[in-house]
Amino acid sequence: MALFPGPDSPAYRAWSAAADVVILNVLTLAGCLPVVTAGASLTACARVAGEMAADDDPAVVSTWWRSFRLNLRQSLAWWLPVLVLVTLGAWEYLLLSGSSLGEQNGGMSGALSGLVLAGGVLLVAILVWLLPLAAFFDAPVCRHLSNALRLAVGRLGVTVLALVIVAAPAIVFWGLPASRAAVAWFMVLVGPAFQIHLIALLQRPTMVALRGASTSES
Repeated sequence: MALFPGPDSPAYRAWSAAADVVILNVLTLAGCLPVVTAGASLTACARVAGEMAADDDPAVVSTWWRSFRLNLRQSLAWWLPVLVLVTLGAWEYLLLSGSSLGEQNGGMSGALSGLVLAGGVLLVAILVWLLPLAAFFDAPVCRHLSNALRLAVGRLGVTVLALVIVAAPAIVFWGLPASRAAVAWFMVLVGPAFQIHLIALLQRPTMVALRGASTSES
């Protein structure tokens, strides 16, 4: 019996995938530190995660860096508006939740807060499809956005599961105060890359079909 598992064994592949996710997370977080480049960083992460989900065995560092450079300029066209929307939405939600106006008009404040929250959910639902589309296909931003919206609605089950994956750390962080340190360490070590990888696994059938159709057309 071999002391260490061979490269074709399930244990070796699992450890290799875990190491790749850790490396991918470090790259992604580093790319997000200049906030304006976070869109390109997340797109590059989606590229690597998508190739991993499709069993393409990507070279993590070189694939991430190549995708980051290729998508940096285009990502600014959608990421900067997303930043503005997220900032305004968070500010408005906090304002409605804690203002004296909210205390005097609880029903109206609750309705407005609900609308802001619904808008945020819709934005994230579009983003979970926009990232892989931008990572794998060369098209104008408007086309990516319209396709992402169609997929968010047309693949509603996958979209809902992806939203759960995105929201889970925040829900645990705020719902279980004792686990906040663990959640923080999880996000630093593997968080965003692990989440995007799980979402890529959910999206695999759709993305494989889209990539196949794109290849046949070209």
